[in-house]
Amino acid sequence: MFQIDVKKYESIIGALGNVFEWYNYALVMPFAVVLMQQFFPENTSAFGKICGGLIVSMGLFLRPLGAFVFGPIGDKFGRQKAISWSVLLMAIPTILMGLIPGYKEIGILAPILLIFLRILQGISLGGEYTAAMVHIVERAPAGKKGFYGCWTEAGSQMGVLLAGQSVVWISSLFPESEVYSFMWRIPFLFGIILVPFAFLIPDQELKENKKVSIINTLKLHLKEVFCTIAITSFSAVAFYTLWTFLPGYLVTHGILALKDASVCGVSATIMSVVSILVCGYLSDIFGRKPFLIAGIFGVAITLCVMFLGNFHDFHIWLLLHSLYGFCIGTYYSSRAAFFSEAFPKEVRCTAVSVSLSLAQAFFGGLTPIVMVWIVDASEYFAIVPVICVSFFALFALSQLEDKGVKSKN
Repeated sequence: MFQIDVKKYESIIGALGNVFEWYNYALVMPFAVVLMQQFFPENTSAFGKICGGLIVSMGLFLRPLGAFVFGPIGDKFGRQKAISWSVLLMAIPTILMGLIPGYKEIGILAPILLIFLRILQGISLGGEYTAAMVHIVERAPAGKKGFYGCWTEAGSQMGVLLAGQSVVWISSLFPESEVYSFMWRIPFLFGIILVPFAFLIPDQELKENKKVSIINTLKLHLKEVFCTIAITSFSAVAFYTLWTFLPGYLVTHGILALKDASVCGVSATIMSVVSILVCGYLSDIFGRKPFLIAGIFGVAITLCVMFLGNFHDFHIWLLLHSLYGFCIGTYYSSRAAFFSEAFPKEVRCTAVSVSLSLAQAFFGGLTPIVMVWIVDASEYFAIVPVICVSFFALFALSQLEDKGVKSKN
C-alpha cells in the first residue's frame, strides 16, 4: 500500500487537490460559448443567453447546500472527511459532462442533464474548497498561516488557469468547427485526474461528542458571518465578471476571437497566481487587511478602464486582463487566513463554508445574468456591480480585527 508522510506533505497534497478541483469546476467558464451552442440552440435569444448563464450560475446557487452538508461534517468528523467526499462529487459529474450527448441528439434532456451535473459540482465546491482552506491554515506553522493559506487560493487560480489553457490548447490543435462539434469534450474527460485526491490523505483523529449547529453558529458569530459574506461578495462579482462574463462579451461583440479572449484570461490567471503567492507571504509580515483593501481598489479601477475606454485592440485587453488578475490575486492572497482567523476552531469549517457559499451563490450566481442584462442596456453600466460590492466589502473589512498582525509576533 502506498504510504505518505501526512505531516510533511498534506498541505501540498491539499493544494494540488484544490488545483484539480477548480480545474473541474472552472471548465464550464471558458467553454460557456461552446456549451451554449451544443446544449442551448436558442442562444441568440434573450432566453438562450439566460440559459447559458445558468450553466455557471446553477453551480453557484447550490454551493450553500454543499456548505450546509459538508461544513458540519468537517467540524464533527474531521476536515478530511469533508474534502474526500466532496472531491468525488466534483470529479464524477465533470467526466459525465464530457460524455452526455448534445441537444441535436437527445433534445431538451441534454441541457437538463448538463445543469443537473453543474448542480452537483456546486454542492461539491461548497464543501471541498472551504474545508481545504481551513485545513491548510490550521496545519500551518505559527507566523506562516497567510503564506500557507494562500496556496489554497493559488490552487484555485491554477485550476482556472488549466481550464482556460485547455481552450487555447484545443483551439491550437483542432479547427474551430471541430472544437465546437466534439473536441471540447476532451478537457472534461481529463477530470478523472481529480479522483485519486479523494483517497490520498487519511482522516484526522476525531473528537468525541462534538456538536455543531449551523443555526447556533450563525447566531453566535453573526457579525463575523455578515462581514465574511460582504467581503466575499466582492470576489464573487469580480471573479465571475472576469472569467465568465468577459470571455463571452468579447467574443459575441466581435472585439476578440475565442482564442484571443482565452489568452487574455490565461494571462490574468498567471498574474493572479504570482500576486497571491507574493502577497500571501507578505501578509504574514504586514497583516491581512492591506492586501485585501489594495486588491479591491485595484480591481474596481481596472474594470472602469476596461469598459469606459472602449478598446478593440488585443494587446490592450491583454494588458488590462493581466492587471486585473494581479489585483484580484492581491485580494485573494490573505483571504484564507483572514477568514479562518475570524472564527473559533470548533465552528470554523461550518462558519467559513456557509458564509462563502451564501455570498458566492447570491452575488456570483447572479453576476453572469445581471451583467448580460446591464450590458444590453449600456456597456458603461458594466462597472456598477463591482463598484457596489467594493464599497460593501470595504465597510465589512473595517468591522473585523486583523488577527494576522498578532499572529506574526
